[in-house]
Amino acid sequence: MQGIKPAGLGGGSNLDVEGLVNDLIKAEGAPPTNRLDQKEVQIQTNISAMGSFRGALADIQGSLSPLRNAEDMRKVAASSSDDEIVSVSANKDADEGQFSVEVVQLAQAHRLTSESFKSELDPIGSGNLSFQFGKVDPQSGQFVVNDKATVKNIIINDENNSLRGIAQAINQADFGVRASIINDGVGYRLAMSSAATGEINSLRIAVNDNDTTNQDQQGLSRLAYDASPGGNMNLIETAKAQDAVVLLDGIEIASASNEVSDAIKGVTLSLQATTGKEPVQIKTAFDVQGVKDSIQGFVELYNTLIDTIQSVAGYDPETKEAGPLSGDSAIRGVAEQVRRVVGSSFNGVNEDFGSLASIGIQTQRDGKLTVNDSKLQSAIEVDMLQVSKLFARAGSTSDPLLRFVGADDKAAMGAHEVSISQLGSKGRYIGAELGHAARHVIEAADNSLVLKVDGATSSPIKITPGIYQSGAELAEELQRRINNDNVFKREGVTVSVQFVVDQFVINSNRIGSASRVDVISADASLQDVGIDPAQGLVGTDIVGRIGQRPGVGSGQQLTGEGDAKGITIEALGGKTGDRGTVAFSQGVAEQLSVLLENFLGPNGLLQSRSEGYTNRIEDINRQREQLGRRLAVSEQRLLTQFSNLDASLGKMRSTSDFLTNQLAGLPGAKKKDG
Repeated sequence: MQGIKPAGLGGGSNLDVEGLVNDLIKAEGAPPTNRLDQKEVQIQTNISAMGSFRGALADIQGSLSPLRNAEDMRKVAASSSDDEIVSVSANKDADEGQFSVEVVQLAQAHRLTSESFKSELDPIGSGNLSFQFGKVDPQSGQFVVNDKATVKNIIINDENNSLRGIAQAINQADFGVRASIINDGVGYRLAMSSAATGEINSLRIAVNDNDTTNQDQQGLSRLAYDASPGGNMNLIETAKAQDAVVLLDGIEIASASNEVSDAIKGVTLSLQATTGKEPVQIKTAFDVQGVKDSIQGFVELYNTLIDTIQSVAGYDPETKEAGPLSGDSAIRGVAEQVRRVVGSSFNGVNEDFGSLASIGIQTQRDGKLTVNDSKLQSAIEVDMLQVSKLFARAGSTSDPLLRFVGADDKAAMGAHEVSISQLGSKGRYIGAELGHAARHVIEAADNSLVLKVDGATSSPIKITPGIYQSGAELAEELQRRINNDNVFKREGVTVSVQFVVDQFVINSNRIGSASRVDVISADASLQDVGIDPAQGLVGTDIVGRIGQRPGVGSGQQLTGEGDAKGITIEALGGKTGDRGTVAFSQGVAEQLSVLLENFLGPNGLLQSRSEGYTNRIEDINRQREQLGRRLAVSEQRLLTQFSNLDASLGKMRSTSDFLTNQLAGLPGAKKKDG
């Protein structure tokens, strides 16, 4: 280390001032420099070891994803003996099973075609086309409207009154009907088809023709189609709307779509073609190998963690050397907590499998895990639900009509008895008794009512005027019109309407104390059928216990308190009284995931430990800077001192030389031989 040389450095004697100062500075700086270097090497070793440890923990955390969720673990694989006829898929709700499927008929869309016209550009008429979807009831002959589909009115005027213009107007409206122009070699036809398959999506096209006649074969009336008795069928039906028909284990099932998803729980059948002589075999089974692979992956990474812990924090008796983090309490604490989780007992939530050891995952003397493959497979095949509880965040009920909904983060593991003293109920309005009326009449001028359902007030609801031959027929019309109200659609409010013991009953489809149906106003025709303005009955919430304390009810959902706090179940039906148990488990994968997040997260213990090592490196760098400044001051001081010494020695040498010369010149001084 060099400072600024004082004036006259090296100008006196032959003394090596700079070399002497450098040697002294090196001697002074070497011990503290060596100590700092050794500290840095040790800290860098610790940082590397901590990185290895954190990496092993992060690897385990990544392996837990497929094991944390019970639904993910209970994946069901579905297969078909002939995918070209019936392909199959399964979701988390599917159960194991085997089924025979015969496809009798595929669903198809309704297709209609007009008569042939000489040109696609010539005007054919103007007015209004009204499209409805539904089907003709074979008993009553009436057209039953599909209340889930859109009713669309399209105005035909001078700008779009050709075949091409009408087709374009239909397609631009985008309401579930596709139109095209077909040249049949003789002329041009307008072809229309429903986008949705199924009998309930048959088309009815009503025409309001500007020529004032809607039933003839002239003008826009040529596009009318109504298959109900007496209807105007001026279009040609080229394909009948029909449902898919399948025999599932001999049971006939009809579906509006070729995607049949409500016949087998959690399973969707995609119908491709009708079957021949042999039915298609559908099989659903738990993905046992997938679960085993996930568990094996976790075990392998856990064993890698044990090796890493031994490497960074253990002691090797052969080399008699300890790992760089052997004295780190954080490492020991993390390792101990991880081992404790892996050894957790689940006897309180599982009857047969109370630990990982019970399904073939044993802990060896060195802390590593081994897997008994046959024992693990047997456990999965015998009771996948109990196996999932060992790993995942999972819940179950012993009563099939109780459903485990979930548990909050503070819920404790365990099994709790359930008792229901009152099931939730729906709000309802009960109309006046009508006696044994044979039919019910709704007049055109008095056909409106306003309802308040679950806190939402409808706009005026118009009931189709007419003579209804039964209470059930009018109840169906009431339900359809009420549920089509725009306010109720926006608020997600729906009702069901029944005619029971000569009374109309309007039920909210919501359960609980927020459920209610009030008739705000009703025209005379509706009052004549017993629907008078009045308040209805308020629904009730479920009442019961989970564990030792009463739960909190909301609709049909009951949330526990006390020892069962945070656990929620839902009653799907059943009786009051004792209803078995609900069990909640936070399995090994769930517990480890939460634990590791606490360690590895941005505010976790290991993060603060790593930051501590980084701070120590920064502190060493600061000490080096301080040492450098101190040595620079020492160097400057020594240079000054040795420079002054050198100057003094130079003066002394000059004085010595002068005196020597003077003495040599004195009388009697001995002369040197020349």
